Amino acid sequence: MDNHLLNRWTPSFIFLLAFGFALAGLNPTFYVNDSPETVTACLTLGIPHPPGYPLHTLLGHFFSPLPLAHFPFRINLFSAVLASSVCVFLFFLLKGPLGVSAPLSFLFSLLWITGATAYPAALSAKTGIYHLTALFLVVILWALLEGWLGLAAFLFGLSFTNHWMSMVAFFPGFAYLVYSHWKEKGVERFRLLTLPAFFVLGLSVYVFLPIRAQLNPMLNWGNPSTWHQFVFNFLREQYSGPEGVGGPDAWLPQWWEYLKTAFLEFWGLFLLALFGVFKMFSRSRSRAIGLVLTWFCLVGLTGLYLNLPLDQFYLIGDYTLAAHIFILLFAAWGLEAVLSGGEGGNRSQWEKAAILILALFLVGMGAQRYTRERQTDYTATYDYVLNAFKDLPRKALYYCRGDGIVFPSWYFQWGEGKRTDLAVIGVDGLPMDWVRRNLALFHKDLKVPFAQRPLGTESIPSLSRWIVDHNQDRELYFSYNKIDDGNLSGFKSIPYGLNLRGYPPDQVHLLDAGLDDFCWNGMRLRNLKDPRFPLDSRTRETIVKDYAVFRNTLGIFYENRADEAHAKLSPHSKAKELLGIDRDYQKSYEQFNWAQEWDPANPQYVFNTGNALFHVGRVQDSFSWYEKAVNLDENYTIAYFNWAVAALQLQQYQKAGELFEKVLELKPDYPEAKSGLLYLIQHENYHHFH
Repeated sequence: MDNHLLNRWTPSFIFLLAFGFALAGLNPTFYVNDSPETVTACLTLGIPHPPGYPLHTLLGHFFSPLPLAHFPFRINLFSAVLASSVCVFLFFLLKGPLGVSAPLSFLFSLLWITGATAYPAALSAKTGIYHLTALFLVVILWALLEGWLGLAAFLFGLSFTNHWMSMVAFFPGFAYLVYSHWKEKGVERFRLLTLPAFFVLGLSVYVFLPIRAQLNPMLNWGNPSTWHQFVFNFLREQYSGPEGVGGPDAWLPQWWEYLKTAFLEFWGLFLLALFGVFKMFSRSRSRAIGLVLTWFCLVGLTGLYLNLPLDQFYLIGDYTLAAHIFILLFAAWGLEAVLSGGEGGNRSQWEKAAILILALFLVGMGAQRYTRERQTDYTATYDYVLNAFKDLPRKALYYCRGDGIVFPSWYFQWGEGKRTDLAVIGVDGLPMDWVRRNLALFHKDLKVPFAQRPLGTESIPSLSRWIVDHNQDRELYFSYNKIDDGNLSGFKSIPYGLNLRGYPPDQVHLLDAGLDDFCWNGMRLRNLKDPRFPLDSRTRETIVKDYAVFRNTLGIFYENRADEAHAKLSPHSKAKELLGIDRDYQKSYEQFNWAQEWDPANPQYVFNTGNALFHVGRVQDSFSWYEKAVNLDENYTIAYFNWAVAALQLQQYQKAGELFEKVLELKPDYPEAKSGLLYLIQHENYHHFH
């Protein structure tokens, strides 16, 4: 095969390799992020959260009719296509204007799909938005460096209809590259004046949002049908509160998080990229300044603007995904400069060695990514919400908190038509009038309050209570395990599966143990505890732990009921009552033990398991659980105290005294510990050596 034919087919080969690698790990459902919302938007041509992402929605909609698996898989496939396209245009950019050899360009372009954040992002719907941003970045850079300014301006405007917050950060670097091209080669003034027109032409895709909003799609976030609401959505004013208000204490940790992410993205290739920056400055100063400015502006502005809590730092990896393009660009340039001797000298055997090492590097990193990051068996979020739905009676009011419940509920109802009888109330979204309007449109018999105040200023507790009071024909359930947020103060609850049933304080409801057992025994828990299927830390910290939370809540319910019954015992109590107490304590042990197996690092669950064993008479067995609890949390005062009580009951007086002293060391005013220690000393059962 001649070189011309080989070069002609190389981009297709790159795409197929990258796409095949992504397809091998593709998520069959949706990940625990905004993917269910993204899938719903693409499927129904809806409007997702601000700024609306109209371009991604329109392009993704073309994938929804594909006769492949079901809807989430099809939109996930779109993400894989975008990531693979980045590889192709990265090859064009490296081999073309950057002058990197074809073999190096081939290998470096494929490195993109093996990145620590780039590969998982290629496997699910939401993160396809960030791959589309990366695709725009690499194509615009290619166009600018080739001198195709009109195309670059059009693509820049078009990119704003996807994720304009990232693209606006790239503007200083893009502008500098345009300026450099003008200074070096000259550009007609008329040609420069046409650039804004090309930009506006690309930006015009945003007219989709108000047009679509007029048709009242089920997903119609912010209802941008008027100019005011459109601007409100476009500028993301809903999220303006916590953003852009941080200081150095927020900026520095976020920049450090990016640096860690960048270093790990391609196994330390970041260091070679820094060398490449130096080499590019020495050989093409203007080009180096433009690329570095583009890179650093995104990273710098991301750190300055975001004000994320520590548990949301994973978002920095998503927001700066496109910036990892520069690691590959500069690393490839640096290696090319070394191999060419800095002056374009003849190639030697060093080039073959470098290509071999780089190929092995690519294969090794790809193997690790597939082994650890693939999502082929990922059903965690999908199954969790269906498990919660299964426990709910028909036409229940279902109060939900968190995108991990609300977004999948929207997908199941509006995408798959499942449990359309449920009135899913996204509690935190109630102040937004479009949420209430859509509830009224979707449930004709549901009474819903309409806005009397400006957008977002209605009181969540008052709106929540209004809906409950005016829809008393519907049973009330909650997706969260405590009603302590002020929304329905005074309401009581009973746990059923992954939900709580709520009822007013003047009503009495008893737990149906058979129904609750049915809820838990019938749950689909695919792949969650099987070591053959890797789960990322975010899924373990959310989905897996949520199962443990609700099982622990059920254990507390049984324990409290047994405690209350035990307090009412009298010499005249019947054996049936005693058996009921023992049964509830045994049930509490089963729940606590299940919870700690799913979240073994939680000291509360371990402690509760010890308490349950103590209650069922297995006092000696409770020792190890109290010890595990204090090993997990060395300041767990109540665990030390209960351990001391257990030791006292077993007449291990010296151990009990040591534990009482530990309690008083942590909490000197603990009266029960003082009494216990004093009792031991007075009866000469404890020898104090300190």
